[in-house]
Amino acid sequence: MPKSLDLDRLKQFEPRKLAAETAPSYVRPAAPSEHDRWPSREPVQDGQISIKGPLSTIRRFQKLCKEDRRTYADMMEILMDNFEGKV
Repeated sequence: MPKSLDLDRLKQFEPRKLAAETAPSYVRPAAPSEHDRWPSREPVQDGQISIKGPLSTIRRFQKLCKEDRRTYADMMEILMDNFEGKV
């Protein structure tokens, strides 16, 4: 037959209450500076475009991305930077 449950032993797991004089008073923090802020949880803004062109050019671009293991957007940025002379 199982033992009876000793409820007095469970009281040791209850949260302890602080006396009013020892409880810390709430102090409003100063306004956060730009460096103290958490990163935004807003989703990254992505866009989408559709490019119409010769199938041979599109396949060539897809092959280039696949060989270099890059997304289309990453490869497009590399090509634009190279075209603008930023590289």
